[in-house]
Amino acid sequence: MNNKNIFLIGMMGTGKSTVGSVLSSIKNIPFFDMDIELEKLIDKPIDEIFQDYGESRFRLIESSFFNEITKSNQYIYATGGGIILDKNNRNILKNSGITFFLDSSTDTLINRLKKDTKKRPLLGDNLSLNISKVFNDRFDLYKKSAHYTIKTDNFTPNDIANKIITYFDE
Repeated sequence: MNNKNIFLIGMMGTGKSTVGSVLSSIKNIPFFDMDIELEKLIDKPIDEIFQDYGESRFRLIESSFFNEITKSNQYIYATGGGIILDKNNRNILKNSGITFFLDSSTDTLINRLKKDTKKRPLLGDNLSLNISKVFNDRFDLYKKSAHYTIKTDNFTPNDIANKIITYFDE
């Protein structure tokens, strides 16, 4: 792999954090999970940040943080699912590294997230409807922000990490 950043984008539940960690171990590249690091910085879980500040302020904080941390090269970044909502963030994803859209079907996402709705502020009470809405609202932005799309349905994190590695060995 070259000295560029590797960005993993996609919906919540696609495996960005897990795949990033596996990829980091395989390739010995430092891994940065944006949500975890943002929680450490603000000293609150993401759902409380949303609750206390609202989504629009959270997105401003997230974007400022993303802009700062991506100035370093040779990192693997698992981004928050909404990182693509900001135009500047999309420019960073396209121009400051190689971006992989981890794409899962809404059925897979619902299955993975059904026990995790309390920590996911955008899911609310109607998981199926909300996942579908968020997915449909963001899909084109994920595609436009990514250099490569990898379907994650029916693949393990190791399988996905190895698929990512093949793009660097071409």
